[in-house]
Amino acid sequence: MSEAIVRATHPTHWGRPDIAGDLIAVAVTPGAAPPRELRIRPELYERMLTQLTPDERAAVAGRRLLGPSPGVPVVVDPALPAFPGFEVVRARPEAPGRAHAAAA
Repeated sequence: MSEAIVRATHPTHWGRPDIAGDLIAVAVTPGAAPPRELRIRPELYERMLTQLTPDERAAVAGRRLLGPSPGVPVVVDPALPAFPGFEVVRARPEAPGRAHAAAA
């Protein structure tokens, strides 16, 4: 079988791990409420930092934000279960028909 046919029928899916990219992909799932924060176990957070470039690492560690502007706050939480090792905390939906507290 030619290499072109193999590539067409078997896409490469074992690329370099991208914890930050995977977390953002889960956090901004279409149709889901927007993410309010990402909670992540300390060992997964450290592993994620090692995968980032020095500039990305400094930005994430300094601001504790992940992803494109404005970013999603990252909270290191050792109390999370080992699997999957992270949690997306989403914005609460507004109750229909109720005035927003700031507008009242």
